[in-house]
Amino acid sequence: MSDFPIHGLWPGNATGHTPFTCNVPPSPKTVEKVWLNDRSLKNFLGLYWPSLEARWTDEKLWKHEWAKHGYCTSEIVPDVEYFNGAITFARRLINMLKTLKEGKMGPTNHKAYTVTAMKTFISERVLEDKNIDVYISCERASSSYVFLKQIHFCLDKSLNTFISCPKSTATRGCGRGNVPNLIFPTRAIYH
Repeated sequence: MSDFPIHGLWPGNATGHTPFTCNVPPSPKTVEKVWLNDRSLKNFLGLYWPSLEARWTDEKLWKHEWAKHGYCTSEIVPDVEYFNGAITFARRLINMLKTLKEGKMGPTNHKAYTVTAMKTFISERVLEDKNIDVYISCERASSSYVFLKQIHFCLDKSLNTFISCPKSTATRGCGRGNVPNLIFPTRAIYH
């Protein structure tokens, strides 16, 4: 498994919004054929895109993500490419935690980072391109601090190339970018 698990692979438009107006997909079970016909794909999905919720199997997660997000882009990204794209994405970030730790931006409960510094570090050192912007979302820890909740990366339509995420005025729960209020906790936060 990669350092960070994939939460989802969602389509978005130039403003960063996810389209929710596509047609309802056929039964999510129809997408099972994708990994049932390719056992190596299923094995790689299990390795790179596992379900972290005890009540959901890996397959239930993949069906859910396909029905909610993947199907909306099926004319651009066919089902097999959607799942292969998730694997490719995870493989490209496999050493992200190591890179963050080596750069003194790793998990600790005793140091607060700025959102700007975290985003810049990820762009420059993880993606190796200072021109690529990522999103960070946070969860309130106290009146002064927030916990790092998710790191959002944006990909082009081929799902092979990182691109800048659309500019947004939303802080995604992180507050101001230049205030040292971001805690990258040593343990995952579940809600």
